[in-house]
Amino acid sequence: MEIQEKYIKMNYSLGFVLILTGVALVSLIQENQQIGIILINIGAVILLVTFLKARRYRNGPVKDERTVKIGAYGLSYSWFISLMVIALLFWVEELALAQLNVKQVLGILMFTMVITAKGIQWYLFRKGDVE
Repeated sequence: MEIQEKYIKMNYSLGFVLILTGVALVSLIQENQQIGIILINIGAVILLVTFLKARRYRNGPVKDERTVKIGAYGLSYSWFISLMVIALLFWVEELALAQLNVKQVLGILMFTMVITAKGIQWYLFRKGDVE
């Protein structure tokens, strides 16, 4: 069995187990149903992402020098932008422009990292190459 097929089967199994565990928690424990709902959502996301990746990479992912280079440049640019956002958040806090708690800062940084990484890689792939 190919590594890709094992990965897909393992993720499908994990997704279904999480969903079934969440359903069991929601139906059996009436006091705190949030954990069960969270498990159902996580399982559904894992199933959706696995399905989309399995459909997209039926013959395996396309990996050549150009795609590796674009991926590395996209992540490098994303890292730099995230570093600038950290510096900006430092000065926002230092100058008392806004009162941010830890959850807000981590949320801003998480979304900045993910959105800039995927956005820059998407842009570079559409552009064709990195110069």
